[in-house]
Amino acid sequence: MNANQEIHRIACQLAAENKTPSVALIKAKLSNNTPLAAIIKGLQYWQNNPEPQKIDTPKEKPVVEDKSGFVTVAQMELAIKNAISPLQAEIASLKQQLK
Repeated sequence: MNANQEIHRIACQLAAENKTPSVALIKAKLSNNTPLAAIIKGLQYWQNNPEPQKIDTPKEKPVVEDKSGFVTVAQMELAIKNAISPLQAEIASLKQQLK
C-alpha cells in the first residue's frame, strides 16, 4: 500500500469513527514518515473522493516449476501478465479520473 492509499484509508477510517479527518490526525496514524505536503494532498484528494478506494488484490496462482526445477517461459510470461494486468487497470482508472 502506497502513502496515498494509506492516507485515504486513514481518512475513511476517521470519518467512519465520526471524526473529521485532519492533517494532524492522519499524521498520527501513518505507519511511516510521510512528508506534510503528501498528507495535505492526500487529505484534499479524500475530501473530493470520500468513498473508500477499492484496492484490487489479484489472486495469483503460484508459478509451478517443471520436473527439472525450472520455470518455463510460458509460465513466466503468464506470471508477468497476471502481475501487470491490475496495474494496467489502475492506470486506466487514474487516466479516467484525470479526464
